[in-house]
Amino acid sequence: MFQVIATWNLSRPDEEMRDSVEGIELRGYDPETFLTGNFAVKLRDQEIKPLSVGNIADKYCPTRRDLYFYKGINRLRGYRQKNWGQKVGYFVESYIETILNEKQVNSNLTYSRLKAQGQGMHKRFKVSKNTRKSIKELRKLEISSQGVKEGDSEWLLTLLNNNGRAELGLRHLHSLLKESNSLNVNEMKIREGINPDLKQIGINAPVEPDFIAPHLGIVGDIKTGTKFEAWYQLTCTGYALAYENGPGSKDKININWGIIYFFPTRNPSAYVRPVTFAQVYIFPIDDKLRNWFLADRNQAYNIISKKKPPILPREKSEKYHCPYCRFKNYCLDEGLRLDDA
Repeated sequence: MFQVIATWNLSRPDEEMRDSVEGIELRGYDPETFLTGNFAVKLRDQEIKPLSVGNIADKYCPTRRDLYFYKGINRLRGYRQKNWGQKVGYFVESYIETILNEKQVNSNLTYSRLKAQGQGMHKRFKVSKNTRKSIKELRKLEISSQGVKEGDSEWLLTLLNNNGRAELGLRHLHSLLKESNSLNVNEMKIREGINPDLKQIGINAPVEPDFIAPHLGIVGDIKTGTKFEAWYQLTCTGYALAYENGPGSKDKININWGIIYFFPTRNPSAYVRPVTFAQVYIFPIDDKLRNWFLADRNQAYNIISKKKPPILPREKSEKYHCPYCRFKNYCLDEGLRLDDA
């Protein structure tokens, strides 16, 4: 999170890229962003389930079968299973919270002292009751039911340890460089609830972005995985529309900037295990992204309104997506062969 603070203060897109957000028209309080009457009526009559920002934005299956099985009219029951990729996201978030709660040390720091502080923080994190339970679950999920290696929990802990030290170093750097107009970590609100009007915007409440700084028009999300995906930006876009549509919309508080804090948890290389660190992506939540999110929202509601799920994915790229899907076993039972996908 301190990397977010440092990169924002060094780039200040709200000052240097102001023109990229000045013409935004599709705000959450704008009727053009509202759901069509058909879906709004179905939500009102409880014919379909309301969708969260994640339901709309997260694209683990290109045909969106997973969305239908989770929220569709004839949704599945009893087939959902945990996997390493899903569990690791919550684990990384808990580690980031540990970093935020770490006490400040004196200003006379060296690399050795920062490493020692980071190591101590890492040890305290590992011995907590919740962490021990999570590590145990992660280790059990490393190998899927099809014998596929999904993750490496021990290497993940190594990456988190190194990333924690880097975060503490950036916190110290910020303490030396900050100015009166700098963004500070205490201005970031963590998981603050937002309550949009479901029947207007089609986003279920409460909405809880990982972090938000409304006075600067910033909303952010923590993502994990193998590589950064373009659709990760849709999560921030949904949060922005939800905030603009919520109680603050009467004052027309606009959210203009999205930040993705991406932490690589799985190494795609079969030859080496590089030490990687969190990557920060800052971008304007412009009308192109808003149109993309709204189109996907309408498509998502259309999908869950059908009596049958979308067809099985058959593209070769699905060898990448399917192993981490919570409904993989159902599709396998139905006839999907991962070696042909």
